[in-house]
Parts: sequence; structure tokens; C-alpha cells
Amino acid sequence: MSARTLNPNDYAYGDPDKYRAHISELMALVSMRANMAGDYAAMRDDAGLRYSMKCAAAEFRAALNLLGDLTEQLDRERQRRQTEPASHTHSNQEAWV
Repeated sequence: MSARTLNPNDYAYGDPDKYRAHISELMALVSMRANMAGDYAAMRDDAGLRYSMKCAAAEFRAALNLLGDLTEQLDRERQRRQTEPASHTHSNQEAWV
């Protein structure tokens, strides 16, 4: 069973799912490049092998950078939620039970 395809255009700027969608796209490209590299290696096409591997490495680095950005954003959101005061304070102890 494969996961639902994420489209970055379906999400607003700043939405963590937009980061995830871009990462998903990049990793799909890495997978395609890896298959191409295998084909080029089997054909003994060193230029194609080198090019596909360089592209795969660049796409993988871009995905890692986006993952770092996503992690930072989620950490900032988590810290913001922790520092916000509670919206409802209960003076009644029974409210906690």
C-alpha cells in the first residue's frame, strides 16, 4: 500500500505539510535517479552514471535541508505553544478530575 501523494501546491506557505510534500517530491526524484544510475552502470555509460548520481546527491541534500527547516519550524511552534498561557484557568478543583 502506498501513501497518498502530497502536492506542495495544495498547502499554504508555512504549513509543515508543504515541507513534507516538497521532501516527498525530492525523494521520488532521488529514487528515479538511483534507478537511472543502475541502468547507466549496467550499460557501462560512465557519463550518464556520473550525472545521475550527482543529480541524486543534490536532490538528497535539498531534501535534508528541507527536513532541517521543517524540524526547526516544528520546534518553534512547540516552544510557542509551551510559553502561551493557558486559555482557561480553573478555580474549581473538580474541573481537573
